[in-house]
Formats: sequence, structure tokens, C-alpha cells
Amino acid sequence: MNAQIQQYLKFIQFQGSLEPSIKLLGQLQTKHLHTIPYENLDVALKRDISFAIPDIFQKIIVQQRGGNCFELNILYSWLLRELGFSVTNRYAQFWRNTDDSTPIEEVPMHQLLLVQFDGIAYISDVGVGALAPCKPVPLIAHHEHREGNELYKIEWHDTYGWMLYEQTSHNWRLLYNFTDNGNDANFAPRLSQQKNKIAMIRTPTGRHTMFNNEFRIYEGQSLTTYTTHTDKEWLQALKRFFHISLT
Repeated sequence: MNAQIQQYLKFIQFQGSLEPSIKLLGQLQTKHLHTIPYENLDVALKRDISFAIPDIFQKIIVQQRGGNCFELNILYSWLLRELGFSVTNRYAQFWRNTDDSTPIEEVPMHQLLLVQFDGIAYISDVGVGALAPCKPVPLIAHHEHREGNELYKIEWHDTYGWMLYEQTSHNWRLLYNFTDNGNDANFAPRLSQQKNKIAMIRTPTGRHTMFNNEFRIYEGQSLTTYTTHTDKEWLQALKRFFHISLT
């Protein structure tokens, strides 16, 4: 195991057997989501973004930042391959918070990972900036996947391909869909032109979110909201709730 993989595993606080298994995949995914936030700050602040592994490693592991779905899942896929997993990077159309009437070319692009193990493909995704599975989800039509109070399901559509739904208080809401085209992640991703600053990280008992200057802390059934009023307060909250020091 090379030094960078050791540094990666130490950063996400993983200790244990590295023999490839679905158990290990779930442990790594959960540790990743509890340690490394989704954040779009470079996009919102119009900074340059690189999808080269050395650059992403420097940003996320060395500088202890987060990243968008492409950065997070590209780096995570590298870790998994180095540990012996069979991984395919896939692009998806991200429908959460998107109106059904949105033209298909304007639907945000997302990247996820498919991990093959014992003849079954599993979604393993560390790049959703919202509630999403923390454990691998088998790619089986009609399969329902529960994690605590959260419920997800997989469906297949002849036109739209695989569809991951999340259960809301009223219905099933489409999170994203993707096809069986194994080459769809070989072209450059289309980054969302998001101007709002967004961040999200899971915690063992909830999650922390940020939307511009509003920070929300979900712990169990409780919600605490903080609103910052100056750049200094915002940077302090970013460090406190996401462990990000923006330079």
C-alpha cells in the first residue's frame, strides 16, 4: 500500500481489514461521508477546478477541503481501485430539487460509482450534497434500501435507465437516473453554474448543511440554525461545522 493510500485512510479515520468485501465498502463509504464534506465553494467563487487525481488529493486530503460530486467520487474511485475493488464511474442526471419541466440538457449532471462484487453491481456514492445512502445499494430493480429513518428504492425504466428514489413524507422522489452506458464518464463533466455557496456533511447523529450564510445543524430530531453576518463569522462557521479552512 502506498503512502498516499495510507494517508487517505488515516484522514477518514478508517482502521480494520482491507480485504475487499461489501462490508468494507460500506465502512469506507460511511467514513468518507462523515469526514469529507460535499461543497461547491470553488465553483461558487469561480476558482479553477482540476479533476486530476494528484490535484484532488492535494485539495481534499492534504488541504482538508471538500469537493463537488465529480471531485469526491473520482478520488474515492481511485481509493477503491487501489484497494482491489472493481469500479466504474458513471454520469447521472440529478433531479432532486429540479422541476419536471426542466429541459433535459439543463438538468444538473452528477457522478456516482458502480462497484461490482460477487456478480452484483452496487451504487457507492460519496458525492451527493443532500440526504442519500451512506451504504452501498445493490442495483436490483424494485429493491428497497433502508438506513434508519431513510428509505430508498431502485427502479428500472426502459428509456431513463436506472432510477434511485428517496421516500418523502408524501411520495417517492427521484434523486437521480443513469443508463447502462459504461463509457459515459469518459467525457468532461458539465459543472453546474451554481452561484450559491453550498456544503453538507453527515455526522453519526445527523448532518450539517450550509446555504450561503445560513448553517443548519441537524442532530437527531433537533435543528439549530446559525446565520452569519460577516465574512469572518462565515469563515469561522465553515471551520467549526465542516473543518474547512478556506484560503
